[in-house]
Amino acid sequence: MSNIKVTAIITVYNEKELVKRSIESLLTQTLSSLEVLIIDDGSSDGTPEVIEAISDSRIRLIRGNRMGRAAALKLACEKAQGQYIANLDADDIAYPERLQKQTQFLDNNLDHAWVGCGEERIDTQRDEHIDRIYPLSDKEIRRQCAKCIPYTHSGIMFRKSLIDEGINYDPSQPYLIDFEFFLRVARKYKVANLPEVLACRYVRDESFFQSKFKTSKQNRRLARFGLQSVFWFRLPPWYLVYPLARLIYPLIPISLKKRVRKANGLQENRN
Repeated sequence: MSNIKVTAIITVYNEKELVKRSIESLLTQTLSSLEVLIIDDGSSDGTPEVIEAISDSRIRLIRGNRMGRAAALKLACEKAQGQYIANLDADDIAYPERLQKQTQFLDNNLDHAWVGCGEERIDTQRDEHIDRIYPLSDKEIRRQCAKCIPYTHSGIMFRKSLIDEGINYDPSQPYLIDFEFFLRVARKYKVANLPEVLACRYVRDESFFQSKFKTSKQNRRLARFGLQSVFWFRLPPWYLVYPLARLIYPLIPISLKKRVRKANGLQENRN
């Protein structure tokens, strides 16, 4: 049996300028029982060499051919040796106490399979620098699913036992991969978010995801998952209005979107 408490996973494709920053944020965690598992998804820009130059026995690099983000996430979860799995996107940062605090939560709440946290969000698309706190309780999060994604993917931790029972990222999903996975977890188990900002997320036009999948596609898919959430989580019928409203959300002026997000359960404070 592995004595590793947490496997922190990073899937990376052509992020040689930023991936070192993400890895180092994991290597400086207050939690000591940790491995950092990195799946290089066929990078062609020297990313693997940057990773290999970091000397730390806790790093495990798997180099693969181009398989796509969903397949890389699935592989990372299958190869993880820890009791818990924590995701960090290759261009984001984990704050020093993130993994320890999330581990303590899951240790103390055995009926929960997943825990997220608040995020510092540096968004060059919206020209925003904010702290965002997501809904905290299982009930609040389920309701939020009809409106928007109720967590930050760079701030999640979940039990490895989910993977052992066959609940994993779906490699056939083109995008919003994590939300589709999350909904299947939340359909069966309790979920939560911590009320603290423990991750920093960078939203950039330059990132592979943001350049490949445009806002209109994301909102159509979010609407579909929102509708699914209403039925899966047995939400009140009037919650159907939220997925439909998602289709017109891109048309709302930027100046009003913050008010909309606040009215729908996202706490945001400008930095």
